[in-house]
Amino acid sequence: MRRNYTIGLFLCMLVISCKTYKEVHYDVLRPAAYSVPPEIKSLVVVNNSFPFNADNAHIAMVVGDEVRLDTVQVDSFAAIVISSLRKELAYRQFFDTVYADTVRYNQVDVGRAFKVLRPSEVSSICSKFDADAVLSLEGARYGTNINVLDMGEEYFSTMDANGLLFWRLYDRYEKVPLYKTSQVDTIFWSGVGANVNNSVGSFPSLKDATIELGGYLGATFADQLVPFWEPVTRRIYVSGNPLFVNASEWLAKDNRFEAEKIWAYIYEKGSAKEKWRSANNIAVSMEARGELKKAMEWAYQSYQACENAGGIEAVDAAKDLYVDLVRRYRDEKKLSKQVGGAL
Repeated sequence: MRRNYTIGLFLCMLVISCKTYKEVHYDVLRPAAYSVPPEIKSLVVVNNSFPFNADNAHIAMVVGDEVRLDTVQVDSFAAIVISSLRKELAYRQFFDTVYADTVRYNQVDVGRAFKVLRPSEVSSICSKFDADAVLSLEGARYGTNINVLDMGEEYFSTMDANGLLFWRLYDRYEKVPLYKTSQVDTIFWSGVGANVNNSVGSFPSLKDATIELGGYLGATFADQLVPFWEPVTRRIYVSGNPLFVNASEWLAKDNRFEAEKIWAYIYEKGSAKEKWRSANNIAVSMEARGELKKAMEWAYQSYQACENAGGIEAVDAAKDLYVDLVRRYRDEKKLSKQVGGAL
């Protein structure tokens, strides 16, 4: 069954600081990129990618000179991606069941790159697993880039493993894919050393880096289909006016309403600087109570006041809060659809 998500903001900690604010850490629920139809309750993930030739996949630039690295073929790359994705989807419990088919549906002798599954194949796969849909990995490529720079007294090196995947989602009853998307991402390492070898000494082998990349790509693709929790950091201003201290005491007692009354009074009577700080606090408190529209409006009031009275860093923080709350407000309807209204 679809997991019932309860939208909420969970206070993890208040970081004590000598600054005028404390940092409040929340988890917020973000919607998936694609809204899977609610009738799809079980899913089969299959490997329909054309085998990748990795002859030119790994390249190094060593102090300006290109060096072709040994060919490292990871034939199990697509299987690693699929296994990681199936594990992540099963963990999130969004679908009733997630299967991984071990058959490779796109062979060198009869296949081609980015081949679409035929309706008969989709039907056969769904029948085989008694599933509602097929998620097909139809392109899987990888590569590694190493760059070594001579900094004078030492060498600075970077290594990135990059991957390109292409996915299609098929409903067992439809003739065309419901959804298709590409996925491009990179994982990164860096190192410093007295010579070239020392600077790259901590890097994984090309094979290990490719395997780690496959696991990462599979796990993160789950966000395309399933809502996910994301940590955010908010500011609560606690000084600059004795009333901020009083409001913080009410907030520590989990009485947001009393704290909001005090912040609202500061907003009406305070200086320009106190206005944007108190409006910010109200916005964060409203967000914690699920009042996203009001939170967005107060965040805008904070941003406007901060532009006139705050420094660059404070203005950027106020703008970031407003932009993120606008995003959350716009995503609310999409998120409600994806989790069946269980917000």
